[in-house]
Amino acid sequence: MLFTIFTPAYNRGYIIENLYQSLLKQSFRDFEWLIVDDGSTDNTEALIQSFIAENKLNIRYFKQKNQGKHIAINSGLKEARGFYFFTVDSDDFLPNDSLEILQQESNNIKKGNNAGLIGLKSYTNHQIIKRSFDGQQMECSSLDFTYKYGYNEEMAVCIKTSIAQQFPFPVIEGEKFCPESLVLNRISQNYTFYYFGRSIYTGDYLEDGLSAKYWENFKKSVNYALIYWSELASSNIPKEIRIKALKNYFAFSHNIPNRIFRILKDISPSNIILYYLNK
Repeated sequence: MLFTIFTPAYNRGYIIENLYQSLLKQSFRDFEWLIVDDGSTDNTEALIQSFIAENKLNIRYFKQKNQGKHIAINSGLKEARGFYFFTVDSDDFLPNDSLEILQQESNNIKKGNNAGLIGLKSYTNHQIIKRSFDGQQMECSSLDFTYKYGYNEEMAVCIKTSIAQQFPFPVIEGEKFCPESLVLNRISQNYTFYYFGRSIYTGDYLEDGLSAKYWENFKKSVNYALIYWSELASSNIPKEIRIKALKNYFAFSHNIPNRIFRILKDISPSNIILYYLNK
């Protein structure tokens, strides 16, 4: 099987059928739809069971207690059977030729240390989200894509399952938000991605979506925030970005227990000096 279309779902019974209908229309059919329900209390489970009963797609459904999207992804990776793991959120959907494009573009991958493919996202009005990479192709790490080459696209990530399984999200009890870029940044230390400028994903930012509440969620998951900013500050990225990461780290660290010891554990002496020189 080439693709696992993975969907983490939480109380999205009102909209997830849009994704289901788009998967029914895919021109490339070698895929499974794997859903991890992150403790929904609405009609999500009943709706998915009705999709399964229709027997039109290979659907597998699992339900867990509410722990956050990143833990749902960890659960999905344990169950995935596809060569590629393609996360599609429950409030979004795929163009009819999305998987066909991914299959075609996979033939252009050349580097042996490649971790997967990354294409463009579009809004529901078909406008590409930030068009600076439209139509292009390149292979590089996700850190280089953003910070070396300066592309700030909203991208759809399709990772080789065997590689994604090597980089599960850290688990911190009681915190439910960890940015997906944390894992991409970790993968970037050893692997590249093949980027292509064609749209394979459609969606909008909803008021109840994680992206719309990015900073609010970070404030509720301070330990994930500290891990994210400390690792970014230690990455091979431009100095000005490292300084911003350090400033965010120190801003989020104010109310944590044993703050000084945590800073000394997370931040190298050279980065501590860099922060205070640019405070």
